[in-house]
Amino acid sequence: MTDRATLLTRLARLLATDAAPTDLASRLCTAGRLILGADGAAVTAAKTTADRMTCCTTDAVIARLEDLQDVTGEGPCLDAFRYGTYFTLTVDETPDTRWPEFTRAAVDAVGRVTIFSFPMRPGGRTLGVVSAYLVGEGQLPEPTGAAQLVADVVGAALLRDPALSTAGALGSRDEVSLASGMVVAQLHVPPDDALAILRAHAYATNTTLAATARRVLNRELDFREGL
Repeated sequence: MTDRATLLTRLARLLATDAAPTDLASRLCTAGRLILGADGAAVTAAKTTADRMTCCTTDAVIARLEDLQDVTGEGPCLDAFRYGTYFTLTVDETPDTRWPEFTRAAVDAVGRVTIFSFPMRPGGRTLGVVSAYLVGEGQLPEPTGAAQLVADVVGAALLRDPALSTAGALGSRDEVSLASGMVVAQLHVPPDDALAILRAHAYATNTTLAATARRVLNRELDFREGL
């Protein structure tokens, strides 16, 4: 199973080498797809299943699958958000009893695929879902635990600052800003990407954003290591 340090190194490397002029959510979505070894991926965010929003998709297949879940009101992504746990589905000619209308529509629209949906829950509360698919039947190269870690780290990087409610964090914004600037220089990434990497590292190492920033400023943490 991929450990946290390896995951963070891979995330930083992928963000640093992605030169496409896209938004942060799209770059994180693409990085997640590559780390998971999937054919496509999507990130959705929501407060409830009724107001969920697809932040980004990597291709037309996963975009259509997300749209069909909105249309039918059922599917693995919706239940991953609703129940805060991982769901998978192989779409074929036999309707799945959990989501019969969605599977009927999906096989007609995109053919046989296997869908994997992981809730993003970096602080314990589900903030959205990372979904991925493989053409045909199969399993992701990464085990479920590692894939869930990917989803949680993407959630920490994209949707919330895991240290905002931590004592002292709100008084350390200057340090965070300076540390973000150092990460920009280390990896040659945009400022939003640099902050996302700091947030992801804070979450994955179970520390605060402020403490992570201080390690960067003290040159104890250099994201170029391992690249």
